[in-house]
Order: sequence, then C-alpha cells, then structure tokens
Amino acid sequence: MARSVAEVRLDGSTDAPTASAREQGLRPAFASAGTPAPTTSAGRLKVEVMDPHDLWDARDAGLRGAITQASTRAVEAAAPAVAEAVVQRVSDRIAGAAPMRPAIARDAAPAAARTTIQLGAYSSPEAARAAWTDVSSGAARTALKGLTPVFEAVQVNGRPFTRLKVAAPADAASAICRAAEVTDPWCARRT
Repeated sequence: MARSVAEVRLDGSTDAPTASAREQGLRPAFASAGTPAPTTSAGRLKVEVMDPHDLWDARDAGLRGAITQASTRAVEAAAPAVAEAVVQRVSDRIAGAAPMRPAIARDAAPAAARTTIQLGAYSSPEAARAAWTDVSSGAARTALKGLTPVFEAVQVNGRPFTRLKVAAPADAASAICRAAEVTDPWCARRT
C-alpha cells in the first residue's frame, strides 16, 4: 500500500489507466464520518494542501466527535448490565451477612427489678468513702461483691451530707442491709 501511495503523481498525470480504489481492494475515501470525499468530474480524488495546524484541528475534532458518539452508545448499551451487576453484588453481600438480631429479645426473661439501698449518711464525702471501704471489705463483702457505690451529696436542714447508696436487685435488699449491719428501716426502702 505504501508503494501505491508513493507512486501517486501529484500533477494529475498517469502512465496507465488507474484502477479504482475498490478494484485495488481499498475502501473509498471519506472527508468526514459517512460523507464521501469530494471528487472531480472525472471521479478522481480531490487533494488539498492544508496548514498543519488546521490538519491537526480537523483530525482532533473528528476524533473527539467519534469518541463522544461511541462512548455514549457504549454507556447506553452497558447501563442495564451494570445495573444488574450492582443489584447482584448488593444481594450477595446481604445474603452473606450475619443474620441481624432483633432489637428486643422476646425470649429473654425480664430483667430483675432493682432498687437503691442507702447504707448510710455521712458528714463528708471522705467519711462516706471510708465507710464504703470498711463495709465492702468486712463481713458484708460477699453480699456487696459486684455492687458499685453511689455517693449522693444532699442538704438536710441546711447541713451537708453525703449518702452512701448501692443499686442492687430488689429481692436482695434486706439481705444486703443485714450483711452490712444496717438496722435502720430506710436501708431496704425502695427509692
């Protein structure tokens, strides 16, 4: 093919009858997508000299147009397959996920009722903390094991006090009061 192109005479003269592009197994020339190239009345290809910059601009414009058209068609053709693939992937992830737990366990037994037990009232937070240390390490340590003290600051008749309390199961309140040797009736009172 390169030899054939090199043998083309630019002055328009020929030595022998020239075979057509189709006869030589070549495609017909096109000026732009789908438009036949302008020809002379004798059916010859019209060749024009162009500024190299114009040539590049014309080539790029045609290339951009072809790419835009091709990409639009490709996107339109691929859209259903892409959507189906996304749906399938999400479905697979959901199917492979661990089953979700219900927000509220229906079979679980209700939580044991709890109450606040006041073990004493002290003149300062330090005295309340010292009382907790004594009672939780003494004879009541087994009954108080796992319970967390609450120190509540209050004013009674203008005087500051710190109440020592624990939250415990309601059915264990009396046993905790006995173990801590608190005999006042307010110990096991529900608050």
